Amino acid sequence: MGKNDLLNKKSIKNDRLGFLKRDGFYLILFLCLCIIIVVATYVNMKAKSNSAVKQQPRQVSSLNNKKAKTKNKLNNAKTGLSKDDSKKANMDNANLAKTDTAKNNASISTSAAVATSVSAPVKGTIAQGYTGTEGSMAVGMDNVARTILGEYIKVDNMGVPVYSSVDGTVSSVDGGRVIVLSKDNKLKIVYDNLDPSSIKIKSGDVVNQNNEIGVVGDSDNAKDRIVNCNHLYFEIDEKQKDGSYIDVNPQNYIKY
Repeated sequence: MGKNDLLNKKSIKNDRLGFLKRDGFYLILFLCLCIIIVVATYVNMKAKSNSAVKQQPRQVSSLNNKKAKTKNKLNNAKTGLSKDDSKKANMDNANLAKTDTAKNNASISTSAAVATSVSAPVKGTIAQGYTGTEGSMAVGMDNVARTILGEYIKVDNMGVPVYSSVDGTVSSVDGGRVIVLSKDNKLKIVYDNLDPSSIKIKSGDVVNQNNEIGVVGDSDNAKDRIVNCNHLYFEIDEKQKDGSYIDVNPQNYIKY
């Protein structure tokens, strides 16, 4: 190698060293800046990535909350409708009940029989009460035991007025015995021991409650046999489903 080549190499080497000495600081600074930029870029990207990851659950949560609110609104709306429907159903049922009641009331005849009103036929006291076929037999003045299907009402004397206990129609008149059917045909009333000459009514006549039908007499031959007093025999029979009449205690209707 010649001297010139050595000098050239040395010159190149010196140029390089001079460059490094002269521009090395800037080169290092540039490299540092590049590293800083790269690191900063990486950190920034990672931060954004984490932020996106964090925001995603929030967005999902927000969507879930919105869905939940929407669902609640729908449920509330349904509940409101259900309440309204329930109220409407209740009102409809009430209206139907009122309608049915009105129909039922309308189907009841205004001329339907009213419970028979019964009043006392005479003023007096009970000399011999009702026994009925199931009761104990009554022993009369003649010491004979009898079934009493009505009652013997003691009065002060013969000639005491006897009044109809019901509104009705005279069924029969036989001597001193009068039978009256109540207006609704539910009761048959028997009056016995009347004075036949005092009876001014006949079968088929209409009588009103408290109309006089006769006076107490001595036509039933019960005096001195059953009771030793002036009296009216009074009996009430109730109509049965088969159309027959069965005696009942008159005290179920009147009290002495």
